Amino acid sequence: MNPSTRTALLALTFFAAMGCDLVDPMRSTPQADTETFGNLLEAAPDPSRPGAWIARVRVGVPRALGRADEARPTPDVAGGITAVVVVTGDTVVVVDDRPAALLNIGPGTEVVALPVPGTTTMVGENEIHLEAAQLMDFVSYARWRLPKLHVAGEPVEIADDVNRINSDGIERGPVPVGDGRVLYFTGRLRPSELPDGPWIGARREGLPSPAEGAQSFERSFRTELGDNGWSTPELVDIPGTEPTQHVKLTWVSGDERRCYVTVSEPDGSPWVGVSERAGSSEAWSEIIRMEAAGEGDAFDAVAMTAAPNKTIFASTRNGNGDLFLHDPELGPAQPLQPEINTGGLEWGPRIGPANELYFVRGDRQLRFHAGKVNEVRLPGPHRSVLIEAAPTADGAFLFITVPKFRPVELDLDIQVAPINADGTLGAARPVDEWRP
Repeated sequence: MNPSTRTALLALTFFAAMGCDLVDPMRSTPQADTETFGNLLEAAPDPSRPGAWIARVRVGVPRALGRADEARPTPDVAGGITAVVVVTGDTVVVVDDRPAALLNIGPGTEVVALPVPGTTTMVGENEIHLEAAQLMDFVSYARWRLPKLHVAGEPVEIADDVNRINSDGIERGPVPVGDGRVLYFTGRLRPSELPDGPWIGARREGLPSPAEGAQSFERSFRTELGDNGWSTPELVDIPGTEPTQHVKLTWVSGDERRCYVTVSEPDGSPWVGVSERAGSSEAWSEIIRMEAAGEGDAFDAVAMTAAPNKTIFASTRNGNGDLFLHDPELGPAQPLQPEINTGGLEWGPRIGPANELYFVRGDRQLRFHAGKVNEVRLPGPHRSVLIEAAPTADGAFLFITVPKFRPVELDLDIQVAPINADGTLGAARPVDEWRP
């Protein structure tokens, strides 16, 4: 057999084998990633993947969507399509606005699976396979993505009590002082999903409703826990800042006489300033820009616990968000080590009593201690989203920011979780209900 004949036969054999694969009815075919709606049929642990579960969902248009004729594009359900959804420890599972366990969701519940990009495939004609980045009950999803759709269980009361910390607006960036009985936090109003709707949240001093087409600027507040609960949060008045700047306290000394503040224009780069006062009941001094931050933008500055003259802050001066350390004995601020700084966005540094570093990478809360980076997780089989973790001075509690899924912008609230001896967390509680 001459070489040209042999080559031709090999080519025919290859294409024949390839053709057999193409007509295999059970061959997985990549599909566009999109929300998958349906009713949960059953859920069980995945025997092939420790810590993972398989949820089988009968794909279909939710009843409320069908009644409203507002259905988003979903796979054709005429043939009775089933979705096989992989739910892992990294999946965010939400039911009735709260973190949930997949195995506690009852069969028949209307759910929505949001896939990890690139994981959706079609197997045969009647089965979709995907890995879920998020799995939510339809009511929670509708509050977030379909606010005009009226569904059972939709909240009717708006939380806007100025005497409480959490509201339907945005409360974030907790800065506990001492054992956490004094708390500084940042708040602002949240826009309505309606073009001419009212701004949402507690209208505290310093947070007037913005004019049409404007934005709500962040302001910092202080509250103290007493025998009768938290005091009414009061505006932290920092001289030298303007009404059209965002003002966020990120660190306060134990005696409340010195603080670091991130200031940013509506469309400009943030910078870090310092303010001081003679006593905890005195007025704050005019803010002074922190020279230690050096050239470039800077935000989220904190002092090291064991060495208050050293400062850690975040900056995008290297092209992506990194954490920097300024040590006055070593000269200009330098980026932290590669275990901490990556190609992602690192931000939100906070320091614990043993100089452990809490920081956020993207939307994941991490902790650097003893040369290792570990994810900070709340109890449960799946991931609960939390950011901006700040420990108390005694290391007993961790104040965190958590989201509620709402339209236009997430509703951020502050919660508190106990820190176990091994560094893991106990169950978190809303800060208004927390008592040490």
